[in-house]
Amino acid sequence: MSCCTPAGYRTIFGAKTVERDARRYRRKGLTGSAAWLRDAVMAGGVAGRSVAEIGGGIGALQVELVEAGAARAANVEIVETYEAAARELIAERGVEGRVERRIGDVVREPELAPAADVVVMHRVLCCYPDAERLMSEACAHARERIAITIPTERRWVRLGFGTLNAWLRLRRVPFRAYVHPFDAIAAAAAEQGFRLSRRSSGQLWQSSIFERDQLAE
Repeated sequence: MSCCTPAGYRTIFGAKTVERDARRYRRKGLTGSAAWLRDAVMAGGVAGRSVAEIGGGIGALQVELVEAGAARAANVEIVETYEAAARELIAERGVEGRVERRIGDVVREPELAPAADVVVMHRVLCCYPDAERLMSEACAHARERIAITIPTERRWVRLGFGTLNAWLRLRRVPFRAYVHPFDAIAAAAAEQGFRLSRRSSGQLWQSSIFERDQLAE
């Protein structure tokens, strides 16, 4: 059984995860790396721009960027488990008609992701085996900026991910988590004409903004 299959994603990102994410967001809002990513995107200008998020879950980041002035947003999710919760959030925040949801793998079906001024991948590359290819595809859809969050490359983080994967393998769950090298991801972005403009690193997660060369300062 290959990694990672839709069944594997559904096992990890199932009903309990969706319910937890929705409950936490309603209680606390965006926190940590998600809040940093939102603020960094807004600092670069979001008014009137389009946003595409790959793997946005319940869609909180998209909703807040639309509320901040983005013209529209689209989310591409690899499985359908988040859709009901995402629709509820969209309705609650009154942004119906400005947020679109799609299902599929953008590497295998690149036409699923619309071209957008800003493309966001928050804690997504660590769930995909070929991070460089996914980053390249995201860049191909971005006119201005790419915003990403990935795990740090600390030894204890790698150990934790390795332990998780061993447990998943033991349970025969077809999903793996990855600590992809930042330099390889940055190189994939550079090949598409993007360069790093902002970066923030915590203990577990690191977030970055990449801009097209002619836009970077």
